[in-house]
Amino acid sequence: MIKQLLFVGLLMLTVASSKAQLNYTWNDKAQQIYESVTSLKIPEARKAIAIEKKATPNNLVLPMLESYADFYELFLNEDATEYQKLYPQFEKRIQQFEAGPKNSPYYLYSLGLEHLHKSLAAIRFDKNWEAALDFRKAYLLFKDNRKAFPHFTPNDVYFGIITTVVGTIPKGYQWMASILGMSGKISEGNALVLKYINSNDEYSKRCRNEALFVYPYLLMNFEGNQKKAFAFIESTPYDFKKNQMHAYMAANLYLNHQQSNKALNIVQQMDNSDAYLSLPFWNLELGYAYINELKLDKAQKALTDFTQTFKGKFYVKDAYERLSWIAYMQGDMKKAEAYRKLVLSAGNQVTDADKQAFQNAKKGNWPNPILLKARLLSDGGYQTQAIAILSGKTSNDFNTEADKTEFAYRLGRIYDLMEQDELALRYYKSAIEKGAHQPEYFAARAALQSGMILENKSQFVKAIEFYQQCIDMKDHAFKNSLDQKAKSGIQRCLKQ
Repeated sequence: MIKQLLFVGLLMLTVASSKAQLNYTWNDKAQQIYESVTSLKIPEARKAIAIEKKATPNNLVLPMLESYADFYELFLNEDATEYQKLYPQFEKRIQQFEAGPKNSPYYLYSLGLEHLHKSLAAIRFDKNWEAALDFRKAYLLFKDNRKAFPHFTPNDVYFGIITTVVGTIPKGYQWMASILGMSGKISEGNALVLKYINSNDEYSKRCRNEALFVYPYLLMNFEGNQKKAFAFIESTPYDFKKNQMHAYMAANLYLNHQQSNKALNIVQQMDNSDAYLSLPFWNLELGYAYINELKLDKAQKALTDFTQTFKGKFYVKDAYERLSWIAYMQGDMKKAEAYRKLVLSAGNQVTDADKQAFQNAKKGNWPNPILLKARLLSDGGYQTQAIAILSGKTSNDFNTEADKTEFAYRLGRIYDLMEQDELALRYYKSAIEKGAHQPEYFAARAALQSGMILENKSQFVKAIEFYQQCIDMKDHAFKNSLDQKAKSGIQRCLKQ
């Protein structure tokens, strides 16, 4: 009996001693691994983590860095096989962190980070309910850690991001967020992230790469300030050649805002050694950039490479739609129809681009080739070439009412992007008159853009009238997203 008690006592002392040895040591080596992971040098980082784990098995910073690597790989590549292997590791690491020293600012921080990584990975694999629960846990953990360790500034980056996201919840649902213990404002969240970027304390490098990655997105997508976002990108010393995560952000934002040439330059100049995570995404971006230049053969190769190597579902329908357009513009209708069938069967309908590709394929109509070329050139930022495509045309040159409306909208959008406001408003007005009752989005988008032009001119009453026109149009593509932007516009104007 005495021997048994001694054994149990020794076992308890051993366990206690083991727990006591757990620590969070962020040293120079940890910082180097962080820099590798957040440059998407995932294979290189994994090797370094494995070596450090053998040397310092009780350093909980290493599984924290491993979580970054697993998250980026799952989120960016959406590989179902890797998901089966890597996703359960998030829960195992949560248990590891729960055994860590609670007097460290990294204790709640590591748990919050793990729940956030788990949440974002879950979204990518359609586990939305689980994602919501982990998102809430992350918010509360970061919130508590700010109270306990107010000078631990890395916490502000993630709390800021989540605060911004929570701040976008429509007013009608804010009560639900309040019940769940969450509240937020876009301006406050963004300010926290920027404050960290500008900091120079002992923690200023701990999550700097992530702050620099996410801040332009916060400005663009949540604050709605395109000029501010690009001014930040172009005034900050990013290394797009060696940091592929930052290159990912910039290329994506440039492509989505009529600057294909800048996106193409970034992708073409990147270091593509084996140290980096292999990303089919780069072929998708190249495909977008090339098709916007009407370099159809190059676009076809890049988009085909993407569809053949990407194992996920996001933007697959959109890629196949663009491949169908390429074949259509090249006069190969057999191939165009084959790609259209893949639009219907492959991928999913989570993104707006994939939803629209599916709806277009379902209708079975093909776009007018002149309008399609003008649209692609305009989307790429080649407004002069787009105008040249439409030069000498009138609405009478198009057969369907939808094409007549798109012609007016397309001219309005091109002149809008060229900052020729009066011409833009004239053509937008024509698009609204022609297409207010059509299922296409052209008239509603024309009303929205008209409101934005007038808001920028401080003509708030007229701007509200156009925003309301956008909302009043029924049963058209992208209605929810366009309505939300119009409602936000009205709220901004009413505050003036």
